[in-house]
Amino acid sequence: MKNYSLFIICFALIFGCKNSTKDISDFPDHIDYDKIDNFMGNDVSKLSFNHLYVVLDSLSYSNFMKNNTWHETYASVDNGLPNFSAIDSNTTTCYLRGHKHYIEILGPNNRYNEPVGKSGIGFALNNHNEHFHLGIKPKLKKDSISFLSLANTVKMNLNNKEETWFKAFYTPSEGTAIHTWYGFYNPSFLDHFNSTSHKSYSRELFLKQAYNDQKLFNGIQTITMLCTADDFERIGQEMRYLGQKLRDRDADTLVIAGGDINIKIVHSDSIEYSHITHIECRLNDANNSGTQLGHIHIKNDGKISVWNLSDLYHSNITKN
Repeated sequence: MKNYSLFIICFALIFGCKNSTKDISDFPDHIDYDKIDNFMGNDVSKLSFNHLYVVLDSLSYSNFMKNNTWHETYASVDNGLPNFSAIDSNTTTCYLRGHKHYIEILGPNNRYNEPVGKSGIGFALNNHNEHFHLGIKPKLKKDSISFLSLANTVKMNLNNKEETWFKAFYTPSEGTAIHTWYGFYNPSFLDHFNSTSHKSYSRELFLKQAYNDQKLFNGIQTITMLCTADDFERIGQEMRYLGQKLRDRDADTLVIAGGDINIKIVHSDSIEYSHITHIECRLNDANNSGTQLGHIHIKNDGKISVWNLSDLYHSNITKN
């Protein structure tokens, strides 16, 4: 059955325009960000990280799919909805499950025709005391006509019935190689995985039947991105409008809270396409080992696991 977890990707490709707001990298270091926040709204949507996706080259994807020994110890990997079924030789997209987060891995011949090197990051939103409905909207620190101005509702066929999964909001970003979107999730969607009626949506409940706490992977704690000027501004401003704190700043680098993870954005004038360079993960147990999956290197050091994707982009990134 068709999996729509990447359906939101196409939205930014259909609707796009240039942002005109000032680049966050131009803000002087002496600005009191906390004082600015006090002048902005306080009733902001709560944000949490949900998942990321990345499109691998043929060598890396083949290595990823065939390394059964690594799968047995690192994380549960499946074919996705509706049944979280086991991967097989025909799998073009698979999902690596954690406690609250997951990683979506696409091969070069994926069903969505996404190019090698493309990536995206999805977040979940929640408005205090507001139940999910189709008219729901993000509550921002300040009203914006540019950021998170487009939306679409994503549905999936479950038990022969089309159900609303989430309503996602995103910023026009024509030509980007790294997408970001922010979704309100429908708690009733969880009803189809057990007999319980759900009044609220949780990432843990969605992943419960797929996550295995006896394996190493628990979740993600930091995503590092090398960005063009446009993407550096867009992602930084999205986080600011959603009330996320600037945790650190150094020259062309911002470290921003992204809900329950850190988003590290590094600006570069020498790249044509933005991309994720590193994914820092939490492990359930201490482990010290290294794994090479084509152009991806994964290094475990205690309860931290770092995925280095730099070689993937140096070798394979392609234009939309």
